[in-house]
Amino acid sequence: MSSPICWSCVQRDGIILAEAGCDDGSTNVIKTAQKITKMKPTAGWEVSRNFSMSSNPFRGIKFHLHECAGEIDYRPSDDIIIWAFSCVYNTTECNEETAKAFLTKLVFVSEPLRGMPWWREGATLSAQPSFAPTLQQQMENVEQIDKLAKMQQHVDETTAIMQNNIENILERGDKIEDLQEEAQKLNAAAKVFKKNAKKVKRFQMLQNAKHGLILGTAVTGVVGVCVIPPLIALL
Repeated sequence: MSSPICWSCVQRDGIILAEAGCDDGSTNVIKTAQKITKMKPTAGWEVSRNFSMSSNPFRGIKFHLHECAGEIDYRPSDDIIIWAFSCVYNTTECNEETAKAFLTKLVFVSEPLRGMPWWREGATLSAQPSFAPTLQQQMENVEQIDKLAKMQQHVDETTAIMQNNIENILERGDKIEDLQEEAQKLNAAAKVFKKNAKKVKRFQMLQNAKHGLILGTAVTGVVGVCVIPPLIALL
């Protein structure tokens, strides 16, 4: 079964370091991928939409991460590295929120790797042997990523409801003294709930980061066995 995420890549300052995916046979994926990777970086999300969704159901989306280079890169301390995480997804099988969750996970999976020399200073496809298999695996596991995203959304919604309940109670003018103790308890419970939710999310991020590091290291050792060919980097 094909993945609803058809292609993905990681860039540093416009240079494609690693990519994975395949075209649909009509160059629609390639064209969409080229379009999204060439869009200028912003502080948030970039989305490439097609005017005719019937003939081209693919959509591109990109997320930018701005990072101070620092002295380790032999650059001025105020120099900025712009990391870009992009993907092309099939709108008939996947929605925008799932694609965003996929890219967000790539950010955390790649975090322990972005300090490597071939990531920070390497040329085109310098991270292809070590990270392209990770991209491919994350694309194949996008359904699991979607479930985690929905779970986090549920946590956020529940927290918002609890906070709204507290505000509604406090807005009541009648019997405010009797309700004060109850409001304090609810407020404390909401804070504990939110704190625990953050711990769960932090744990998931740490596991994802460890998984990316372990997988990247393992693949480096067997690069001759598993090779993911690039799709657009050499065009």
